[in-house]
This record gives sequence, structure tokens and C-alpha cells, in this order.
Amino acid sequence: MPDIKLVELTSISEFLALRAIRVKPRQRRFTRNVVLTWMQTRHPAVTTYSIYHDGQLIGYVMLIHAENPTQWIIERLTIDRDYQRQGHGYAVCDRLIDMIHEFENSEMVIARYAPENIAGRKLFEKLGFVQREEMFRGRHVALLEFEFEEDEDAVDEPGDEDEIELDSDAPEDEDDSDRSE
Repeated sequence: MPDIKLVELTSISEFLALRAIRVKPRQRRFTRNVVLTWMQTRHPAVTTYSIYHDGQLIGYVMLIHAENPTQWIIERLTIDRDYQRQGHGYAVCDRLIDMIHEFENSEMVIARYAPENIAGRKLFEKLGFVQREEMFRGRHVALLEFEFEEDEDAVDEPGDEDEIELDSDAPEDEDDSDRSE
């Protein structure tokens, strides 16, 4: 697995540097304008990370703390076209899942991507996510969920069905399609 480094983006100049990230022409419909991404990151529930490999900026990803405090959303995973299909997307998501697992009371990671983004779906399936069709902000989108293993001592109570509250505090996009490696 490639050695990657995630660096939280905090300034507009750091976001503007993301303009150097290039994707294949067919993937452009899955990407977002970096200024829009910066504006959404100003919301307290949203953190955007730049992705580095060997000191080179190769992409970015958003992590959103969902309205349900036990859930996190991975969104906008974007890897530069010269670094795709080399395991970088997998390494980024693996690192984020490990980070989230360390957060107090974290139970679920949801990965959002455009339904027609086959590469994104395959990446998240490889990570152990299970695809579900759900409503998110009133729109049909393809989602993947990953639930952390239950504590061995935990006992399910009757009537405790898994419920996913798929509404985040994050500001809405006009178009929720995102791209993944």
C-alpha cells in the first residue's frame, strides 16, 4: 500500500493549490470546484484533507461528521490522474477509517459517490463497505456503509434494528455526484 500523508486544509491558498490536481476527462463530472469545497469546509462538521505521496500533492478528500454523532461520511475522494490505479485511494480511505475508529462513539463510516462512478463503488467494496440505496438530503444516491464490529460483550436488545440517519450538517451541493479513484 502506498505511503500517503493527509494534511488538513485550512486556508484558501491551500485549497487553491488543489487546482493542480488533474483527473481524466470522463471523471470531471464527479469533481467539484475547489472554491466550493473550501466554502463547504468552513462548516464545522466538514474537514478537507490534501493527500501527499512522497511530498507530492496528489489529491484531496472530505470527511464529514454526520448529524448522527456516531456516523462519518467520506466524500470527494479525488486522486490525480497520474496516481490513479496505484492504491492511493485505498490507502487514503484505510487511513480515514482508522482515524474515525479512534474517535469516541464512532460506529459507522458512510462513503458517498455518484451512482455511475463504478471505480468509486469498486474501491469502497474492496474496503468492506456494503452498497445500499438510500435517500440523502432528499436525493437518491448510492451509499456504502461500514459498521465497526460490535464489542464482544455487547448484547442486542429486542427491537434494536440498525438505522442509518443519512442527513449531515454539511451544506448542500447543487449536484451531489462525487468522484473516487
